[in-house]
Amino acid sequence: MALIPAPIISTSLDELAPILRGKGLWVGLIALGIVLGLAGPFGTADSLPLTIRMVYWVIIALTTGSVGLVVGFVGCDVIHSYGLPKWLASIFSGAIGGLPVTLIVFTINAVFLRPGDLSIEDGPLVLSIIAISTVISLASYVAFFADQPTAPALPPYAGRPRLLDRLPDDIRAPLVALEATDHYTRITTDRGSAVILLRFSDAIAEAAPTPGLRLHRSHWVAIDRIAAVRRDGPRAVVTTVAGHDLPVSRGHVPALEEAGLLPPR
Repeated sequence: MALIPAPIISTSLDELAPILRGKGLWVGLIALGIVLGLAGPFGTADSLPLTIRMVYWVIIALTTGSVGLVVGFVGCDVIHSYGLPKWLASIFSGAIGGLPVTLIVFTINAVFLRPGDLSIEDGPLVLSIIAISTVISLASYVAFFADQPTAPALPPYAGRPRLLDRLPDDIRAPLVALEATDHYTRITTDRGSAVILLRFSDAIAEAAPTPGLRLHRSHWVAIDRIAAVRRDGPRAVVTTVAGHDLPVSRGHVPALEEAGLLPPR
């Protein structure tokens, strides 16, 4: 048995992809770098000219923020797969993620700074990075990846999903699947797909009365458009009639079992 389950890592990276592709994360990190550059903490205001200091802090924010997010979130899923609660797994993964972040910080410091330029010693700096990484890991998991509450189901609308009224005429057809992408939802029907500005939980509600299942933080599928289901470690994969594979998170596997789509273990 592998110590690090590859399917869990793959699914976690799939969950992260919309955040990493979106502008929000990168704009936020650049803005943070600019603020830190102007403030000049840890003695950088005295040791670096303003322009170099801004570049230094923007690079620090972009590299440590992105690496910390990936390592923290994927590590959280891996640790959680061994039975720890998600909040506790986030804390451990954040502390672990502090190690590569520390390496990045020291490498960048070696390029931009001379020994003694910082007002903090190496030991306290390492502890500070690990502590900050731990807090950010827990906060990021809660902010970005905690499941949204499911909106109450809407009553049937003229015998078909109200969601179809949001689509172009040429793809209004029976629903196949929904996928969350940042603040948008990709709606797939038998005739094609479209991305609209709509919360995922609201899209699921407007899919009524189509019978469907929530598979994942960011995936829903119509039951009558499921062609096959297979296990993938503690999780599962649903294949639609169109041949698309959709990931099923560990917490949603029991729903497939209860629906008779997947034999119980």
